[in-house]
Amino acid sequence: MLLFLSFVIYIFGQNFEDEIQKRIFENPKFIDYDNNCTNGDSWACSEVGMTYYKYQKNDKALQYFTKACDIKFGVGCELKSFMLMTKGEFKEPFEIFTKSCENNSSYGCLNLAKMYDLGYETNINKQKATDLYIKSCKLGDRGACEMLNVR
Repeated sequence: MLLFLSFVIYIFGQNFEDEIQKRIFENPKFIDYDNNCTNGDSWACSEVGMTYYKYQKNDKALQYFTKACDIKFGVGCELKSFMLMTKGEFKEPFEIFTKSCENNSSYGCLNLAKMYDLGYETNINKQKATDLYIKSCKLGDRGACEMLNVR
């Protein structure tokens, strides 16, 4: 009996989750964001990507973050980089964070510093990492300031 109840609860839970996702992805507001993305709105692309990411549809999320990045939306590029790094890809994120930091993104500088700190797609370079943490801190990233306190 306990096994049967567990099965019923599992099936109900699956159907409930499927219904929630269906309502989200078929919601007129979500569809509007998707259409706006198609029409070149980079912020809308990032929003659609974040929604897909929230529901663990990572391939779709990466697709929309890439669209946002292609439209030159810095946050979209940074989100794309995050997704690529979770897949073990570091070359493109290194390039994106370099460009992002050159454009004074504190988040870009922070992540580039971490890449130098850990040797992802580059040789470990603690001095370069420290310089980038300083730049990121000056640009307002509190996490970068905290990293400087533990160096």
